[in-house]
Amino acid sequence: MAHPLQKVIDEADGFLIIGDSSEGRFPAASYHAYTGLGKRFYCLDLGGLTQSRGKTKGGKVYTSVQELPEDHDDLAVIWVEPHSASRAVDVAREAGCTRIWFSFQTGHPEAVAHARELGLEVVEIGRCPVYYADPTNRGCRLHTAITRVTGTWGRPPQTDPDAKHRELV
Repeated sequence: MAHPLQKVIDEADGFLIIGDSSEGRFPAASYHAYTGLGKRFYCLDLGGLTQSRGKTKGGKVYTSVQELPEDHDDLAVIWVEPHSASRAVDVAREAGCTRIWFSFQTGHPEAVAHARELGLEVVEIGRCPVYYADPTNRGCRLHTAITRVTGTWGRPPQTDPDAKHRELV
């Protein structure tokens, strides 16, 4: 039986990753992992980066909602510093997203409350979606292995911003 978070990723026709390279939070490893899976995704960088970096250099990165293709579905993965997460939530809403996944070290309580005030569904706070998008562990082997060994991978979705963080353990 698939994990509920694996179903979130599997059932999304495509999704939007929101990062901020000006804060050192461009999701290069995730970009590379999703490219390898062939899953449709778009990356929007609040810091102005226009091409991916890391292992998949030169891939298209958008800098505004207006540039985005319309087929990104309704799921946004937030990958920014916690103090910028509310801004990223606003961008996700502007893009038409209705579900938010706060990746690890992103889910600030104020941002989570802001998302809920806007009527957005918070599907996870704290874990990286790559763990669930790639059950074969090709994307991020070390982190995926740690989450499986510690039992974190199998735990239910975390949607309480005040709960103890459990990104890797």
